[in-house]
Amino acid sequence: MQEREIKLLFNAGVFESCLVVPVSMARGWTLKFLAHKGEVMTLNLQRSKGEREFKSLDGAAAVARRIGFDWVNVQLGDIHWKEKV
Repeated sequence: MQEREIKLLFNAGVFESCLVVPVSMARGWTLKFLAHKGEVMTLNLQRSKGEREFKSLDGAAAVARRIGFDWVNVQLGDIHWKEKV
């Protein structure tokens, strides 16, 4: 989904949380949004259907904050933590 669509769904109260997960150790991070019904949605690139990748955790957190999330859940293998954005 596009960022503006995700923001509209966030404002409608659809999402339970935002998850930041690594694409691979060398490539970066991606955002996943967990809906209350258990559905997982990803943030896509603006001009294609591919997932948007961020070079840094800070970049991913900044977009999550712009959407409206105050907290993101970071998942790195078996390690999970919650980060304020």
